[in-house]
Amino acid sequence: MQELSNSLRGQTEQDYEQQEAKDNYNAWKRIIKSPPMLNDIYTMENLWTGALEILNGEDREGKQKLPRDLDDEEYHGRRHMLAVLSMVSQTHGCHKFIDVARSFLLVITHTALLHCLSVDTFVGALYNFISGSNGTRAVPFFKHLSTTILEASLNSTISRDDVKITLVAMSTAICEVLRREQRATFHEDLSDLVISMNDIIESTSIARTSAEFQPVINRIAELQAMIARANGLLNNEEPQAGGVTDLIVTSTYPRETILPGDRHDNDKLDITKIKILPTEDEIRSDHAEFLPSTDPDQFHFLTDPAERHLDTHFRLLRHDIFGELKQALGTLMIAIESDPAVLNNTKLSLGDMRAYPYPNAHIRNVLYDQRRGLEAQISFPPVPALRNKSSTERRTWWEDSRRLEEGILLCLITMDSARSSVLFFTVSEKCTDTRKDYSLTSNERQSTITTKLASWNQNNLDLMVRLCCENTRGVLIEFPGIILATFIPILENLQKMQEQSRLPFRHIIAPDLVTSYGNKVQEFVIHPPTYARNPGFKFSLNAILKNAADDLALDPFSSVDDIVLIDLLEESTCLDRGQCQALVAALSREFAFIQGPPGTGKSYLGVQLMKVLLSCKYEARLGPIVVV
Repeated sequence: MQELSNSLRGQTEQDYEQQEAKDNYNAWKRIIKSPPMLNDIYTMENLWTGALEILNGEDREGKQKLPRDLDDEEYHGRRHMLAVLSMVSQTHGCHKFIDVARSFLLVITHTALLHCLSVDTFVGALYNFISGSNGTRAVPFFKHLSTTILEASLNSTISRDDVKITLVAMSTAICEVLRREQRATFHEDLSDLVISMNDIIESTSIARTSAEFQPVINRIAELQAMIARANGLLNNEEPQAGGVTDLIVTSTYPRETILPGDRHDNDKLDITKIKILPTEDEIRSDHAEFLPSTDPDQFHFLTDPAERHLDTHFRLLRHDIFGELKQALGTLMIAIESDPAVLNNTKLSLGDMRAYPYPNAHIRNVLYDQRRGLEAQISFPPVPALRNKSSTERRTWWEDSRRLEEGILLCLITMDSARSSVLFFTVSEKCTDTRKDYSLTSNERQSTITTKLASWNQNNLDLMVRLCCENTRGVLIEFPGIILATFIPILENLQKMQEQSRLPFRHIIAPDLVTSYGNKVQEFVIHPPTYARNPGFKFSLNAILKNAADDLALDPFSSVDDIVLIDLLEESTCLDRGQCQALVAALSREFAFIQGPPGTGKSYLGVQLMKVLLSCKYEARLGPIVVV
């Protein structure tokens, strides 16, 4: 009876909390149901502080409804946003302007909005509104806010903590505006805005290397790179010779360095302009591909470490995937143009490239599937192993075979007016049903596979339809080792990161070159994670102590070389000495790499780390923890 009573009491408390959260949300929602009044600072404060309380709370439903309601045309959320963006600070009331603006910025940059895919459409619409046409609404607001903060900071009418919080939120909001509305990067006042933000940091008399302002420093670096990119002001100017780009640069190292530069239609200096799948012109080209070195001491036309890092990994990964394929297809296309009979050869030579040719192939049908979109059915004679086999035997062979599995890359090479052409597809459905009209097994003379274009553009679509209408025959080549879905998103993300000049942990992944002074080498310091840098914060280790009655906390600025600390941890926990050092390293650094042979307790240590992090989840306001 006692357990039942406790259960009912717990359920009642949970219901009360849910009802309270619902009432709070409805009270906030009533504000945006009415249009804003002129100079109504009280309503502005209630609206954005209330929104922030909802986002910081535990009501998930309210967090997801908030951006939807702000963007809903039936309410006045956008007009309330416009009221903030149009505010003008008064000489003696600038703190009110900064307070309202800070609450507004903390709302629109909250992780519940920026890191939630289910509401990203609504958040994107809100940011487009905030930006205005080409940033005409956002940039003046941010510039006015930064000027006001700078004046308040110089006059000591605003605390350093308020400056830090506001500046972090503002820099994040600016980056989001530019990411979602790229035309805003061309705004003429954007450079002045970044200069003003730098001036604010200088006015606080805090060293730029301080961990306190590190998030802002990183954001400003991103903004500067985005502005430079938008205006074509790359840190590394292309080498010029009489107004014409010189494609060969001679370095101090005794070798020639070949730079990319339109030697074919997919040879670009900027990786964001490179098509991921090889183009026909690229396949035919006999120019050496630009493959940069991962050694930072070797030449690269980009001088910014982050941009160079992204450029290098994009080019090397793409070459690793397509380099051999391009060479094999280029050689084959030349051979086909010299002797069209090669198209019917069942034993095509593609060098060391793993591939399966299907000669005498043609596009039978172009059709539309409601779920998969536009598709093409490609037919070809059965493979030699299936000739004179029954439908049951053919079905068994295809089902046991790993050929033509969904997602695999295909290439159809055809001849047109003495010139070969290439078209890439991926398998969208491997049908082995003998009852279907078109499948791999239904016809003893023709096998049919359902595909879709690997790269969508008007030229590829026109060629596909024309080949189908003219019943053009060619050779279908399967590349079983290439599944586009496994690497296309990676390459696209590298391009997107380069376009936005955004590399997370750039100061760790691509740091500036370490300099030395005399016999002393400048130490590369990895600071504690951002959530652990607040004054007075400590990690509670009570969850992993042997004695539950003990109390032990870890300062995030502790050192793994602190012998007294490591001795205390080894005595108080079930971790050995190496695990104790790894625990301190993982908690005191925003990036830590822990390795060891099997059986050394890495997984056990990971569990202990999770216990420590979960115990400070609310104090540090931790987000999701990703475990792979």
